[in-house]
Amino acid sequence: MERQEFEDTFDILAKELLDELPILGMPTEAAEWVRKCLYHTVPGGKMNRGLSVVDTLRILRGDNAIAPEELHKARVLGWCVEWLQAFFLVADDIMDSSKTRRGMPCWYRMEGVGTIAINDAFILESCIYRLLKKYFRQDAYYVELLDLFHEV
Repeated sequence: MERQEFEDTFDILAKELLDELPILGMPTEAAEWVRKCLYHTVPGGKMNRGLSVVDTLRILRGDNAIAPEELHKARVLGWCVEWLQAFFLVADDIMDSSKTRRGMPCWYRMEGVGTIAINDAFILESCIYRLLKKYFRQDAYYVELLDLFHEV
């Protein structure tokens, strides 16, 4: 059950990020490119890293003591970890000249992508910080979260 709820959270977060792009002045064609990149590179793995964030919250707090908004924030943070992994993997695939990732062609090997994937990796990384800001900037531990992601 948690796996499905975690997967569903990705769609929510991707929509939130993609909805911001026109407001930031990004042309429709570029926003569509980002959408394709997000859906090709971020979901689809085992999600062990992201799910472990939610599992850790449940272990530390107990299921009955977790408010729904806290659980959502744990899922958001878990997806930030998955986004970080995607950022690293896109770059690593280029450096290693990998052919496939998760049973599909690597992002940089998709038609029309090539070395543009280097820029796309940075876009993936920037998504992390937009999500952290949106969901955690009001929390006392926000700076520590930023530090953790910067130090990885």
